[in-house]
Amino acid sequence: MSARYETYSYRGEMDWSDDVNSVVNYVTGLNNFNNKDKEVNEEYVDVLLDLFNLKHLRSKWINTLSNGQLRRARIAKSLIEKPSLLIIDDPFLGLDPTNTLSVSEALNNVSKTLDISIVLGLRVQDDIPSWINSLGYVDDTGLKVGGLISEVADEYHKHAGQLENIHHEHEKFHTLKKPQLEPITSKDLQEPIHIEFNNAAVSYKGLVILKDFNWKIPQGSKWRILGNNGTGKTTILSLITGDHPQSWKSVIKVNGQLRKTGCGVGFFDVNNHIGISSPELHALVPQHSQSMLDVIYNGLAKDVGNSNFLYRGKPESIPEESKKYLAQFQDRLEKFGNTKFIDLSMTDQKLALFLRAIVKQPTVLILDEAFSCMEDEEVMMKCHDIIENDLPETTTVLSIGHLDWEVPKCDYMIKLHGDDARTYSLYKYV
Repeated sequence: MSARYETYSYRGEMDWSDDVNSVVNYVTGLNNFNNKDKEVNEEYVDVLLDLFNLKHLRSKWINTLSNGQLRRARIAKSLIEKPSLLIIDDPFLGLDPTNTLSVSEALNNVSKTLDISIVLGLRVQDDIPSWINSLGYVDDTGLKVGGLISEVADEYHKHAGQLENIHHEHEKFHTLKKPQLEPITSKDLQEPIHIEFNNAAVSYKGLVILKDFNWKIPQGSKWRILGNNGTGKTTILSLITGDHPQSWKSVIKVNGQLRKTGCGVGFFDVNNHIGISSPELHALVPQHSQSMLDVIYNGLAKDVGNSNFLYRGKPESIPEESKKYLAQFQDRLEKFGNTKFIDLSMTDQKLALFLRAIVKQPTVLILDEAFSCMEDEEVMMKCHDIIENDLPETTTVLSIGHLDWEVPKCDYMIKLHGDDARTYSLYKYV
Protein backbone atom coordinates (compact mmCIF):
# COMPACT_ATOMS: atom_id res chain seq x y z
CA MET A 1 0.00 0.00 0.00
CA SER A 2 2.87 2.36 0.77
CA ALA A 3 3.91 2.81 -2.87
CA ARG A 4 0.85 4.96 -3.40
CA TYR A 5 2.00 7.47 -0.79
CA GLU A 6 5.80 7.43 -0.91
CA THR A 7 5.61 9.93 -3.76
CA TYR A 8 4.57 12.57 -1.26
CA SER A 9 7.44 12.09 1.17
CA TYR A 10 9.56 14.62 -0.79
CA ARG A 11 8.10 17.86 -2.09
CA GLY A 12 10.80 18.88 -4.50
CA GLU A 13 9.98 21.30 -7.31
CA MET A 14 10.19 18.60 -9.97
CA ASP A 15 7.93 16.31 -7.96
CA TRP A 16 5.11 18.82 -8.05
CA SER A 17 5.62 20.33 -11.50
CA ASP A 18 6.51 17.29 -13.60
CA ASP A 19 3.33 15.48 -14.70
CA VAL A 20 5.02 12.62 -16.57
CA ASN A 21 3.14 10.14 -14.35
CA SER A 22 -0.25 11.80 -14.78
CA VAL A 23 -3.34 9.81 -15.66
CA VAL A 24 -3.43 11.15 -19.22
CA ASN A 25 0.21 10.18 -19.81
CA TYR A 26 -0.43 6.73 -18.35
CA VAL A 27 -3.42 6.18 -20.64
CA THR A 28 -1.52 7.37 -23.75
CA GLY A 29 1.74 5.61 -22.83
CA LEU A 30 3.69 8.88 -22.67
CA ASN A 31 4.89 8.04 -19.16
CA ASN A 32 7.23 5.55 -20.84
CA PHE A 33 10.54 7.17 -21.88
CA ASN A 34 10.61 5.07 -25.04
CA ASN A 35 7.32 6.66 -26.12
CA LYS A 36 8.26 10.29 -25.45
CA ASP A 37 8.03 11.18 -29.16
CA LYS A 38 4.82 9.23 -29.71
CA GLU A 39 2.02 11.05 -31.50
CA VAL A 40 -1.40 10.79 -29.90
CA ASN A 41 -4.86 11.69 -31.08
CA GLU A 42 -5.89 14.21 -28.41
CA GLU A 43 -9.53 14.13 -29.50
CA TYR A 44 -9.65 10.34 -29.10
CA VAL A 45 -7.88 10.57 -25.73
CA ASP A 46 -10.53 13.04 -24.52
CA VAL A 47 -13.24 10.63 -25.66
CA LEU A 48 -11.69 7.78 -23.64
CA LEU A 49 -11.20 9.93 -20.54
CA ASP A 50 -14.81 11.05 -20.78
CA LEU A 51 -16.17 7.53 -21.36
CA PHE A 52 -14.38 6.14 -18.30
CA ASN A 53 -15.03 9.12 -16.00
CA LEU A 54 -11.37 10.15 -15.85
CA LYS A 55 -11.49 13.72 -17.17
CA HIS A 56 -11.44 15.28 -13.72
CA LEU A 57 -8.43 13.09 -12.87
CA ARG A 58 -6.50 13.94 -16.05
CA SER A 59 -3.55 15.59 -14.25
CA LYS A 60 -3.59 13.43 -11.13
CA TRP A 61 -0.64 11.12 -10.56
CA ILE A 62 -1.47 7.56 -11.55
CA ASN A 63 -0.08 6.04 -8.35
CA THR A 64 -2.49 8.08 -6.23
CA LEU A 65 -5.67 6.73 -7.81
CA SER A 66 -8.08 4.59 -5.84
CA ASN A 67 -8.48 0.93 -6.81
CA GLY A 68 -11.61 1.63 -8.83
CA GLN A 69 -10.14 4.69 -10.56
CA LEU A 70 -7.03 2.73 -11.53
CA ARG A 71 -9.24 -0.03 -12.93
CA ARG A 72 -10.94 2.48 -15.22
CA ALA A 73 -7.59 3.97 -16.27
CA ARG A 74 -6.24 0.52 -17.17
CA ILE A 75 -9.24 -0.19 -19.39
CA ALA A 76 -8.84 3.19 -21.12
CA LYS A 77 -5.12 2.49 -21.63
CA SER A 78 -5.90 -0.87 -23.24
CA LEU A 79 -8.05 0.94 -25.83
CA ILE A 80 -5.57 3.66 -26.80
CA GLU A 81 -4.29 1.67 -29.82
CA LYS A 82 -7.84 0.80 -30.95
CA PRO A 83 -7.41 -3.00 -30.83
CA SER A 84 -9.73 -5.28 -32.79
CA LEU A 85 -10.20 -7.53 -29.73
CA LEU A 86 -10.32 -6.52 -26.06
CA ILE A 87 -10.27 -9.19 -23.32
CA ILE A 88 -10.94 -8.06 -19.74
CA ASP A 89 -10.98 -10.42 -16.76
CA ASP A 90 -13.16 -9.20 -13.87
CA PRO A 91 -13.86 -5.84 -15.56
CA PHE A 92 -15.88 -4.45 -12.65
CA LEU A 93 -13.51 -5.45 -9.83
CA GLY A 94 -13.33 -2.69 -7.20
CA LEU A 95 -15.88 -0.46 -8.94
CA ASP A 96 -18.74 1.11 -7.02
CA PRO A 97 -22.26 0.56 -8.46
CA THR A 98 -22.30 3.92 -10.26
CA ASN A 99 -18.98 3.34 -12.00
CA THR A 100 -19.83 -0.30 -12.72
CA LEU A 101 -22.79 0.92 -14.77
CA SER A 102 -20.83 3.72 -16.47
CA VAL A 103 -17.90 1.42 -17.38
CA SER A 104 -20.32 -1.16 -18.77
CA GLU A 105 -22.01 1.51 -20.89
CA ALA A 106 -18.60 2.83 -21.99
CA LEU A 107 -17.49 -0.62 -23.14
CA ASN A 108 -20.73 -1.00 -25.06
CA ASN A 109 -20.18 2.37 -26.76
CA VAL A 110 -16.56 1.51 -27.56
CA SER A 111 -17.64 -1.80 -29.07
CA LYS A 112 -20.20 -0.09 -31.29
CA THR A 113 -18.29 3.03 -32.35
CA LEU A 114 -14.85 1.44 -32.84
CA ASP A 115 -16.07 -1.97 -33.98
CA ILE A 116 -14.06 -3.73 -31.25
CA SER A 117 -14.95 -7.26 -30.17
CA ILE A 118 -15.05 -7.48 -26.36
CA VAL A 119 -14.71 -10.57 -24.16
CA LEU A 120 -15.48 -10.23 -20.44
CA GLY A 121 -14.38 -12.77 -17.83
CA LEU A 122 -17.15 -12.95 -15.20
CA ARG A 123 -18.18 -15.13 -12.28
CA VAL A 124 -21.47 -17.02 -12.34
CA GLN A 125 -22.78 -14.65 -9.66
CA ASP A 126 -21.92 -11.50 -11.64
CA ASP A 127 -24.60 -9.76 -13.67
CA ILE A 128 -24.09 -10.15 -17.41
CA PRO A 129 -24.34 -6.73 -19.12
CA SER A 130 -27.45 -6.45 -21.28
CA TRP A 131 -25.39 -5.61 -24.38
CA ILE A 132 -23.51 -8.93 -24.31
CA ASN A 133 -24.91 -11.20 -27.03
CA SER A 134 -22.86 -14.40 -26.68
CA LEU A 135 -21.97 -16.59 -23.73
CA GLY A 136 -19.37 -19.21 -22.92
CA TYR A 137 -19.28 -21.24 -19.71
CA VAL A 138 -16.02 -22.82 -18.54
CA ASP A 139 -15.43 -25.17 -15.62
CA ASP A 140 -12.39 -27.19 -14.50
CA THR A 141 -12.74 -29.51 -17.49
CA GLY A 142 -12.94 -26.82 -20.16
CA LEU A 143 -15.59 -25.10 -22.27
CA LYS A 144 -19.03 -26.56 -21.55
CA VAL A 145 -21.31 -24.07 -23.30
CA GLY A 146 -20.77 -21.56 -26.09
CA GLY A 147 -22.98 -19.57 -28.43
CA LEU A 148 -25.59 -16.84 -28.61
CA ILE A 149 -27.24 -16.22 -25.24
CA SER A 150 -30.67 -16.69 -26.78
CA GLU A 151 -29.65 -20.17 -27.91
CA VAL A 152 -27.54 -21.50 -25.00
CA ALA A 153 -29.21 -19.94 -21.93
CA ASP A 154 -30.98 -23.14 -20.87
CA GLU A 155 -27.87 -25.27 -21.28
CA TYR A 156 -25.82 -22.68 -19.35
CA HIS A 157 -28.23 -22.73 -16.39
CA LYS A 158 -28.11 -26.54 -16.40
CA HIS A 159 -24.32 -26.52 -15.98
CA ALA A 160 -24.08 -23.49 -13.67
CA GLY A 161 -27.25 -24.19 -11.71
CA GLN A 162 -25.57 -25.37 -8.50
CA LEU A 163 -23.35 -22.27 -8.29
CA GLU A 164 -26.32 -20.04 -9.10
CA ASN A 165 -28.37 -21.65 -6.31
CA ILE A 166 -25.57 -21.14 -3.77
CA HIS A 167 -25.35 -17.48 -4.76
CA HIS A 168 -29.10 -16.94 -4.60
CA GLU A 169 -29.24 -18.50 -1.12
CA HIS A 170 -26.28 -16.39 0.02
CA GLU A 171 -27.80 -13.22 -1.42
CA LYS A 172 -31.23 -14.04 0.04
CA PHE A 173 -29.65 -14.59 3.46
CA HIS A 174 -28.04 -11.14 3.31
CA THR A 175 -31.31 -9.57 2.15
CA LEU A 176 -33.46 -11.22 4.84
CA LYS A 177 -30.93 -10.64 7.61
CA LYS A 178 -29.94 -7.15 6.49
CA PRO A 179 -30.30 -4.91 9.54
CA GLN A 180 -31.54 -1.34 9.51
CA LEU A 181 -29.22 1.63 9.84
CA GLU A 182 -29.56 4.32 12.49
CA PRO A 183 -27.34 7.38 13.04
CA ILE A 184 -24.77 6.92 15.79
CA THR A 185 -24.95 8.89 19.03
CA SER A 186 -22.06 9.47 21.42
CA LYS A 187 -23.48 6.78 23.72
CA ASP A 188 -23.19 4.11 21.03
CA LEU A 189 -19.38 4.11 20.91
CA GLN A 190 -18.37 2.45 24.15
CA GLU A 191 -14.94 2.57 25.73
CA PRO A 192 -12.24 1.48 25.31
CA ILE A 193 -11.57 3.32 22.06
CA HIS A 194 -9.09 1.39 19.96
CA ILE A 195 -8.42 3.91 17.16
CA GLU A 196 -9.29 7.59 17.08
CA PHE A 197 -8.90 10.14 14.27
CA ASN A 198 -8.55 13.79 15.28
CA ASN A 199 -9.18 16.38 12.54
CA ALA A 200 -7.28 14.38 9.94
CA ALA A 201 -6.79 16.14 6.60
CA VAL A 202 -5.31 14.76 3.38
CA SER A 203 -5.02 16.43 -0.02
CA TYR A 204 -3.10 15.66 -3.22
CA LYS A 205 -2.01 18.57 -5.45
CA GLY A 206 -4.95 20.64 -4.22
CA LEU A 207 -7.48 17.79 -4.42
CA VAL A 208 -8.99 17.34 -0.95
CA ILE A 209 -9.52 13.70 0.08
CA LEU A 210 -10.15 14.05 3.83
CA LYS A 211 -11.05 17.21 5.71
CA ASP A 212 -11.69 17.65 9.44
CA PHE A 213 -12.05 13.88 9.72
CA ASN A 214 -12.93 12.58 13.19
CA TRP A 215 -13.75 8.95 13.93
CA LYS A 216 -13.72 6.86 17.11
CA ILE A 217 -13.44 3.09 16.67
CA PRO A 218 -14.20 1.04 19.82
CA GLN A 219 -12.00 -1.98 20.46
CA GLY A 220 -13.53 -5.16 19.07
CA SER A 221 -16.05 -3.34 16.86
CA LYS A 222 -16.69 -4.33 13.25
CA TRP A 223 -17.11 -1.55 10.67
CA ARG A 224 -18.02 -1.33 7.02
CA ILE A 225 -16.39 1.59 5.20
CA LEU A 226 -18.64 2.61 2.31
CA GLY A 227 -18.17 5.19 -0.43
CA ASN A 228 -17.71 5.56 -4.16
CA ASN A 229 -14.30 5.24 -5.81
CA GLY A 230 -11.97 8.06 -4.79
CA THR A 231 -13.82 9.16 -1.65
CA GLY A 232 -10.91 8.26 0.66
CA LYS A 233 -11.61 4.72 1.90
CA THR A 234 -8.14 3.33 1.25
CA THR A 235 -6.55 6.59 2.40
CA ILE A 236 -8.19 6.11 5.81
CA LEU A 237 -6.80 2.58 6.01
CA SER A 238 -3.33 3.81 5.03
CA LEU A 239 -3.41 6.25 7.95
CA ILE A 240 -4.14 3.34 10.29
CA THR A 241 -1.39 1.12 8.86
CA GLY A 242 1.18 3.94 8.94
CA ASP A 243 1.76 3.83 5.17
CA HIS A 244 0.59 7.40 4.65
CA PRO A 245 3.02 10.16 5.75
CA GLN A 246 0.18 12.04 7.48
CA SER A 247 -0.21 9.05 9.81
CA TRP A 248 2.75 10.32 11.85
CA LYS A 249 1.54 13.91 12.27
CA SER A 250 -0.56 13.65 15.43
CA VAL A 251 -3.88 12.96 13.68
CA ILE A 252 -4.48 9.46 15.03
CA LYS A 253 -4.45 7.76 18.43
CA VAL A 254 -4.14 4.01 18.96
CA ASN A 255 -5.09 2.71 22.40
CA GLY A 256 -4.95 6.30 23.63
CA GLN A 257 -1.38 6.90 22.43
CA LEU A 258 -0.88 9.72 19.95
CA ARG A 259 1.01 8.54 16.88
CA LYS A 260 3.71 11.01 15.90
CA THR A 261 7.36 11.13 14.92
CA GLY A 262 9.47 10.12 17.91
CA CYS A 263 6.58 8.53 19.82
CA GLY A 264 8.55 5.32 20.32
CA VAL A 265 6.36 3.26 18.00
CA GLY A 266 7.59 2.61 14.46
CA PHE A 267 6.06 1.40 11.22
CA PHE A 268 6.95 -2.25 11.85
CA ASP A 269 5.61 -2.12 15.42
CA VAL A 270 2.28 -0.86 14.05
CA ASN A 271 2.04 -3.56 11.40
CA ASN A 272 2.93 -6.41 13.75
CA HIS A 273 -0.59 -5.93 15.14
CA ILE A 274 -2.41 -5.46 11.83
CA GLY A 275 -3.62 -8.14 9.44
CA ILE A 276 -4.64 -6.93 5.99
CA SER A 277 -5.89 -8.22 2.66
CA SER A 278 -6.14 -5.71 -0.18
CA PRO A 279 -5.73 -5.37 -3.97
CA GLU A 280 -2.39 -3.60 -3.43
CA LEU A 281 -1.00 -6.54 -1.45
CA HIS A 282 -2.45 -9.02 -3.94
CA ALA A 283 -0.43 -7.33 -6.68
CA LEU A 284 2.79 -7.61 -4.65
CA VAL A 285 2.77 -11.39 -4.13
CA PRO A 286 5.76 -13.04 -5.91
CA GLN A 287 3.38 -15.24 -7.89
CA HIS A 288 5.91 -17.52 -9.56
CA SER A 289 8.03 -18.29 -6.49
CA GLN A 290 5.56 -18.33 -3.57
CA SER A 291 3.18 -21.20 -2.84
CA MET A 292 -0.17 -20.87 -1.11
CA LEU A 293 1.37 -21.97 2.22
CA ASP A 294 4.34 -19.62 1.73
CA VAL A 295 1.91 -16.70 1.52
CA ILE A 296 -0.09 -17.83 4.56
CA TYR A 297 2.96 -18.46 6.77
CA ASN A 298 4.41 -15.11 5.70
CA GLY A 299 1.76 -13.62 7.98
CA LEU A 300 3.69 -15.01 10.96
CA ALA A 301 6.88 -13.07 10.13
CA LYS A 302 7.45 -10.17 12.53
CA ASP A 303 9.05 -6.77 11.98
CA VAL A 304 8.88 -6.95 8.17
CA GLY A 305 5.63 -5.07 7.46
CA ASN A 306 2.56 -6.34 5.66
CA SER A 307 3.85 -5.71 2.13
CA ASN A 308 7.01 -7.85 2.43
CA PHE A 309 6.45 -11.40 1.15
CA LEU A 310 10.09 -12.53 1.24
CA TYR A 311 9.98 -14.13 4.69
CA ARG A 312 8.24 -17.37 5.68
CA GLY A 313 7.15 -17.76 9.29
CA LYS A 314 7.61 -21.06 11.07
CA PRO A 315 4.50 -23.29 11.06
CA GLU A 316 5.28 -24.38 14.64
CA SER A 317 4.80 -20.77 15.78
CA ILE A 318 1.15 -20.67 14.68
CA PRO A 319 -1.07 -19.66 17.64
CA GLU A 320 -3.51 -22.36 18.77
CA GLU A 321 -6.55 -20.29 17.78
CA SER A 322 -5.11 -19.78 14.30
CA LYS A 323 -4.70 -23.53 13.86
CA LYS A 324 -8.49 -23.76 14.18
CA TYR A 325 -8.91 -21.27 11.33
CA LEU A 326 -6.60 -23.27 9.07
CA ALA A 327 -8.32 -26.53 10.01
CA GLN A 328 -11.55 -25.27 8.43
CA PHE A 329 -9.79 -25.24 5.06
CA GLN A 330 -7.69 -28.37 5.57
CA ASP A 331 -8.93 -30.03 2.39
CA ARG A 332 -7.96 -27.07 0.21
CA LEU A 333 -4.61 -26.59 1.95
CA GLU A 334 -3.74 -30.27 1.49
CA LYS A 335 -4.68 -30.08 -2.18
CA PHE A 336 -3.27 -26.66 -3.12
CA GLY A 337 -0.90 -25.72 -0.27
CA ASN A 338 2.26 -26.30 -2.32
CA THR A 339 0.81 -24.89 -5.55
CA LYS A 340 2.47 -21.72 -6.84
CA PHE A 341 0.35 -18.64 -6.26
CA ILE A 342 0.04 -17.89 -9.98
CA ASP A 343 -1.50 -21.33 -10.59
CA LEU A 344 -4.17 -20.95 -7.90
CA SER A 345 -7.76 -20.02 -8.66
CA MET A 346 -8.85 -16.52 -7.66
CA THR A 347 -10.76 -18.09 -4.77
CA ASP A 348 -7.62 -19.73 -3.37
CA GLN A 349 -5.47 -16.64 -3.96
CA LYS A 350 -7.97 -14.57 -1.98
CA LEU A 351 -8.21 -17.29 0.67
CA ALA A 352 -4.41 -17.37 1.07
CA LEU A 353 -4.31 -13.60 1.64
CA PHE A 354 -7.20 -13.79 4.12
CA LEU A 355 -5.56 -16.58 6.13
CA ARG A 356 -2.26 -14.68 6.00
CA ALA A 357 -4.07 -11.71 7.57
CA ILE A 358 -5.66 -13.64 10.46
CA VAL A 359 -2.99 -16.27 11.21
CA LYS A 360 -0.98 -13.76 13.25
CA GLN A 361 -3.97 -13.05 15.54
CA PRO A 362 -4.02 -9.32 14.73
CA THR A 363 -5.68 -6.74 16.95
CA VAL A 364 -6.82 -4.90 13.79
CA LEU A 365 -8.07 -6.81 10.73
CA ILE A 366 -8.39 -4.79 7.51
CA LEU A 367 -10.37 -6.33 4.64
CA ASP A 368 -10.15 -4.09 1.59
CA GLU A 369 -12.13 -5.86 -1.17
CA ALA A 370 -10.83 -9.06 0.44
CA PHE A 371 -13.53 -11.29 -1.08
CA SER A 372 -14.10 -9.55 -4.40
CA CYS A 373 -13.83 -11.97 -7.35
CA MET A 374 -14.03 -15.09 -5.17
CA GLU A 375 -15.79 -17.60 -7.40
CA ASP A 376 -16.53 -20.14 -4.65
CA GLU A 377 -19.11 -18.58 -2.33
CA GLU A 378 -19.00 -21.50 0.08
CA VAL A 379 -15.37 -20.60 0.81
CA MET A 380 -16.38 -16.94 1.16
CA MET A 381 -19.12 -17.83 3.64
CA LYS A 382 -16.64 -19.87 5.72
CA CYS A 383 -14.37 -16.82 5.86
CA HIS A 384 -17.29 -14.62 6.90
CA ASP A 385 -18.20 -17.11 9.63
CA ILE A 386 -14.68 -16.93 11.08
CA ILE A 387 -14.84 -13.12 11.12
CA GLU A 388 -18.30 -13.01 12.68
CA ASN A 389 -17.96 -15.82 15.23
CA ASP A 390 -14.40 -17.06 15.77
CA LEU A 391 -12.12 -14.03 16.05
CA PRO A 392 -11.28 -12.80 19.58
CA GLU A 393 -13.83 -10.29 20.88
CA THR A 394 -11.09 -7.66 21.08
CA THR A 395 -10.25 -7.82 17.35
CA THR A 396 -11.30 -4.67 15.50
CA VAL A 397 -12.45 -5.35 11.92
CA LEU A 398 -12.61 -2.77 9.11
CA SER A 399 -14.17 -3.94 5.82
CA ILE A 400 -14.46 -2.34 2.39
CA GLY A 401 -16.72 -3.86 -0.25
CA HIS A 402 -19.22 -2.53 -2.77
CA LEU A 403 -21.39 -5.67 -2.86
CA ASP A 404 -23.36 -6.43 0.32
CA TRP A 405 -22.93 -10.20 0.07
CA GLU A 406 -19.13 -9.89 -0.18
CA VAL A 407 -18.91 -8.05 3.16
CA PRO A 408 -19.12 -9.89 6.52
CA LYS A 409 -21.65 -8.80 9.14
CA CYS A 410 -20.69 -5.53 10.82
CA ASP A 411 -21.79 -3.52 13.87
CA TYR A 412 -21.33 -0.08 12.33
CA MET A 413 -20.91 1.74 9.04
CA ILE A 414 -19.07 4.89 8.06
CA LYS A 415 -20.23 6.33 4.74
CA LEU A 416 -18.01 8.77 2.85
CA HIS A 417 -20.15 11.03 0.67
CA GLY A 418 -17.42 12.27 -1.66
CA ASP A 419 -18.81 15.81 -1.86
CA ASP A 420 -16.70 18.97 -1.99
CA ALA A 421 -16.92 19.37 1.79
CA ARG A 422 -15.77 15.73 2.24
CA THR A 423 -18.61 14.98 4.62
CA TYR A 424 -19.28 11.55 6.10
CA SER A 425 -21.93 9.85 8.23
CA LEU A 426 -21.71 7.26 11.00
CA TYR A 427 -24.37 4.58 11.48
CA LYS A 428 -25.05 1.54 13.62
CA TYR A 429 -26.78 -1.61 12.45
CA VAL A 430 -29.91 -2.47 14.47
